[in-house]
Amino acid sequence: MLLQFNRIRSNTKFKKDAFMQTRALRTLTRIATIGSFAESAAQLNMTLSAVSMQMKALEEELGVALFDRTFRPPRLTPAGRAVAAQAGRILGEEEALLDLCAPTDRLAGVYRLGFVMTAGVRLLPGFLRRAGDALPEARFAFETGLSETLEARVLAGGLDAAVVTAGGAVDGLAHHAVRREPLAFAAHRSLMREGPGETLAAHPFLQFRPSTGIGKRIAGLVPQTGPRIVLDSVETIMECVRQQIGVTLLAQSDIERYADAKTAIFNVPGIEAVRELVLTTRTGDPLTAKAHLLTRLF
Repeated sequence: MLLQFNRIRSNTKFKKDAFMQTRALRTLTRIATIGSFAESAAQLNMTLSAVSMQMKALEEELGVALFDRTFRPPRLTPAGRAVAAQAGRILGEEEALLDLCAPTDRLAGVYRLGFVMTAGVRLLPGFLRRAGDALPEARFAFETGLSETLEARVLAGGLDAAVVTAGGAVDGLAHHAVRREPLAFAAHRSLMREGPGETLAAHPFLQFRPSTGIGKRIAGLVPQTGPRIVLDSVETIMECVRQQIGVTLLAQSDIERYADAKTAIFNVPGIEAVRELVLTTRTGDPLTAKAHLLTRLF
């Protein structure tokens, strides 16, 4: 797709009747976000020399230096930062235009999706495998993070949608059911000398960060009966389990990924250990009406 730039500064050599491919603008915004030509090239499936040549051509077309190449890696100039910011807005309008032109059973354009870290490793590969056939006109960029961070990014427009652990309602966001996942308790087998409930009460509880979506769910399920150690890494929690430090409650699939032969995986009577994963989108955003096209791929 081509866009015509009608507003130009008097000190640039750029012509009013010039046309520019948005691919170069997309590359520029990626570099501005990542800060590296090399990493941007890898993510865009381009060679480093192709990215460099593309940026030089863009500078010549605009008649302004976008990068200060006395630094390694090159840094955006003030003009470069301004152009990158404007390019982001232009690309957003391009994506909105493509989305408006797509039939209701199709998605077209580039979509930025977030995945909560404790689910992305399981959901993202299958999504990628199915999306190519189901949504051939759509392209996707991904990032992972904690539920509250991803929801804030969606609300601010940094992401188009995100898969997060269901929590309370958030003004401006819509939630679409994705799947229910079982949670499970885990402890070193040496700690399992009595029943599940007694084991939970007798040892420190390894709590995944309670400010996160899954952390809030876990905190609401497990009563405060003893010491609680708060950690923000599933891998760290499971290493503590292996070291006989305490008991935890996590997504069962995460426990199984890190468990060894001495890890006991169990349920506690009276605790319904499940979590809901949802796709969150902005209320009123065109994607909200088409969210089912994404949720069916998980």
